[in-house]
Amino acid sequence: MWFKNPKTEKKFNLSSFKEDLYALRFVIILGTALSIIFIFVDVFRYKADIVSITFRGGMALILMILGGLTFLFKKEKYKFTQYMGIMIALFVSSIFFLHYHFNDDPAFDIFLSNILMVLIFIISTIMGMRFRYALLVNSINFIGYIIYIENINYSVIAERQISQLFVIYMVGILASYLLDRQKMTSFIHKNELDLEVQKVEELNKVKNKLFSIISHDLRGPIISLKGILSLYKKGGISEDEFKQLTHNLENEFNSSSYLLDNLLAWSKSQMQGLEIKKTTINLHEELFIIKKLFESQLKAKKIDLVISKTDNENILVDKESIQIVFRNIISNAIKFTPLGGKISISSKKHNDEMIKLEITDSGIGIPPEKLQQLFEISKDTLIGSSSSNGAGIGLLLVKEFIELNNGQVTVDSVLGKGTSFRVLLPTK
Repeated sequence: MWFKNPKTEKKFNLSSFKEDLYALRFVIILGTALSIIFIFVDVFRYKADIVSITFRGGMALILMILGGLTFLFKKEKYKFTQYMGIMIALFVSSIFFLHYHFNDDPAFDIFLSNILMVLIFIISTIMGMRFRYALLVNSINFIGYIIYIENINYSVIAERQISQLFVIYMVGILASYLLDRQKMTSFIHKNELDLEVQKVEELNKVKNKLFSIISHDLRGPIISLKGILSLYKKGGISEDEFKQLTHNLENEFNSSSYLLDNLLAWSKSQMQGLEIKKTTINLHEELFIIKKLFESQLKAKKIDLVISKTDNENILVDKESIQIVFRNIISNAIKFTPLGGKISISSKKHNDEMIKLEITDSGIGIPPEKLQQLFEISKDTLIGSSSSNGAGIGLLLVKEFIELNNGQVTVDSVLGKGTSFRVLLPTK
C-alpha cells in the first residue's frame, strides 16, 4: 500500500520520519530492557542457565548497538528507518528460534509461539512499520514457524499453537493495514489543508494586488478627468486646451476599460467558475473584429497590424473567453511596440485537431527573468494590460482561458527585437 506518485510517496515518508524513528527507538529500548530483566529472572528463579543468559545478553547487546546507530540516521535517508525495523524484527525472531532450538525444557513448547505473537503485535502496531514491510516480516515469521515445527523440531503442543498464531497473524495484518491507511489519510488531509492555506495566502496577495490596481490604474484617469472638468468649468482652460487634454485621456480610459473587463472576467472565473460554451467561430473574422477595437491606438502609434489569412480557420472555442484572450495579447503588443512598428498575426494548421496562431510584434521584448513569470499575478514587475508596469492580470487570463478551451500558449521574446505569442486552439 503506497502512493502511485513517487514524489507523494517520498513526501509521505519524509513527513513521518521522526515518528517512525522514535517508534523504532522505543521498540529497541523495550527489547533491550526486557532482555536484561529476563536475564535476572532466569538467574534468580531458574538458577544459572547459560543458554538463556547467552541468548538474552547477546540480543540486548546487539539491540543497544543498533539503537545507537539510529542516531546517525538523516531525514534524507528515511528508508533506513524502515529497513532497520525489518532487520531488528527478523533478528529478534531468529534469536528466539535459536533459543527454543537449543533448549530441551518441555515447558518451552509454547514459548516460541507466544513470543512470535508478541512480535507480530509489536511489528503491526507500535513499531510504525509500513504495511507492506509488516506483511513481509510477519509472513516470514509465521511461515517459518510452521516449517520449523513440522519439519525441524516437531512438537505436538507447538503444532497446536499454529491455529492461535494464525489468528494473531491475521489480526496483526489487519491492524497494520488500518494503521498505515490512517497515516496515509491523515497525511492527505494535512497536505490538502496546507494547500488550502497556501491558496488563501495567494488569494490574499491577489486581493491586495487588485486593490492596488483599482486605486492606481482605474482611479488615476478618473481623477484626471475630474480635474480637467473642474478647470474647464471654472474657465481655467480654453476650449482647445480642453479638447487636447480629453484627447490625451482617451487612451488612458481605453486601457482602463480593458483592465476593468479583465478584472470582471477574472473575478467571475474565480468566484463563480467560468462556464465554457463552445461554438465554431472563424478565426480570421474574429481577429479583424478585434483589430477594429484598436484602430485609434494603432493609428496614434502608426503601427501596422497585418493579419494573414489561411484556409480552414474555424476554431471550436468559447467565444467570450477567446475574445478576451485576443484583446489582451494584441493590447500588450500595441503597448510595447514603438512608433512605426509592426504587429503580424498568422495562423496555420498544427495537426488534425489544432490550429496554431502566432502574434508577433517588433516591440521592446521581455527580459528572460520576467518571461518565466509572465502568467503570474503576484509579481509586481510583470507586464500587465493597463500600463508598462501593470498587474499582469490580462496575461493571467490569457493562460487560464486558453487552457479552459483545451488550448496551449507559449511565449518567445528577444530584448530589443520583439515578442511572439504562440497559441494552439482546437478545431473540433
